Amino acid sequence: MTKNPQKKETSKNTKQKSKWSKLNHWMHLWLGLSSGIIVFIVAFSGVLFIFCDDIIDGLAYNSLYVSEIKEQKLTPEEILKSFKQQFPDRKASYYINYRDPERTIKLASSTKDRDLQFSWIDPYTGIVLDSGKAYDFFYIVAHVHSGEMPFGKTGNLIVEISVWIFLIELITGLILWWPKKWNSSTKKQSFTIKTNASFKRLNYDLHNVSGFYNLLPALLITITGLIIVNKPLGNATQKIFGGTTKAYSKLRDIKPEYDKTKTYAPLSPIIEKLFAEDKTVEQVKLSVALKDSITTIFAVTAEDIGLKGVVNGKTYAINRYTGKEMKIPIKVMNGLEINDWTMNLHIGFWAGWLGKTLTLFVGLICTALPVTGFIIWYGRNNKKKKEQSN
Repeated sequence: MTKNPQKKETSKNTKQKSKWSKLNHWMHLWLGLSSGIIVFIVAFSGVLFIFCDDIIDGLAYNSLYVSEIKEQKLTPEEILKSFKQQFPDRKASYYINYRDPERTIKLASSTKDRDLQFSWIDPYTGIVLDSGKAYDFFYIVAHVHSGEMPFGKTGNLIVEISVWIFLIELITGLILWWPKKWNSSTKKQSFTIKTNASFKRLNYDLHNVSGFYNLLPALLITITGLIIVNKPLGNATQKIFGGTTKAYSKLRDIKPEYDKTKTYAPLSPIIEKLFAEDKTVEQVKLSVALKDSITTIFAVTAEDIGLKGVVNGKTYAINRYTGKEMKIPIKVMNGLEINDWTMNLHIGFWAGWLGKTLTLFVGLICTALPVTGFIIWYGRNNKKKKEQSN
């Protein structure tokens, strides 16, 4: 009787597929278990950060607007002087001006011990209407998210490795999710969460089905996160899109020579000009020079300026002596825009409330995946132990 070579080849391919399937399952399981707690912390802290700007402003709601619009606003120099008189132990780092004449000025400051806060100042009187510590809270959340708190550079590396692992988990998870045969039964099982099932089945569906629906946006958040933290990937992204590495550092190199005999230009005309150049600009952010030797003021104009995200933003370097804009090299400007877009996509700032809400749901599912995955593993492991003991 002759052997069927086609049957032998099919058997060989099946065994080969089985080996890859087992390897994929092993990688998904053990990589997930080894990084689960870190992924949970990173995802959960990211979820907390998404609506940080709305929460910060929401807590100071009664101080976002002035009670009375007067004929003339105080100059920025007068505002900064008034703030220093009211808070002598604090240093202002930047402030945001609004086109809306009813809006108060939002000023960021810190103490020697870092203690960050925002203050809302009446631009007509210079009186600080409110100050809040939510800024400091979200600073901590952001640094927990990056791993810098409490482990410094080691924490950054641990988080980066865990994010790479999570990227692999998303790919291996898709392979595990993919049905061996497509029919009405497997389609229903793959695309539907059975809400009236047992806890075990419900947990499995929450991990398997929601993980599939979450795949693409989770990949976007994961990849943009890696671009932010991984230097080679960040450098490659800058090169591909015509930017430059360390764009913020190179921006700070654009400065005129310090001359103690010269006086500084008034700030009000600078702000007025930035608002006048583009009617879509609603906010102008100006840095505060902490030393006389700092000869450049950095400005950002945008529709909306957050702690990290900027909507339709543009960066300027202003000569502190002349008040005129200095030319920023194209590659540096492109680098700044790439950084802004990467951050906007990562934190959901790209589409207002819609983008943030979508990112919130994606982040919650990413937070839940290590938990539901652990429950699946624990349940199966516990079942095996019971079977062995019997």
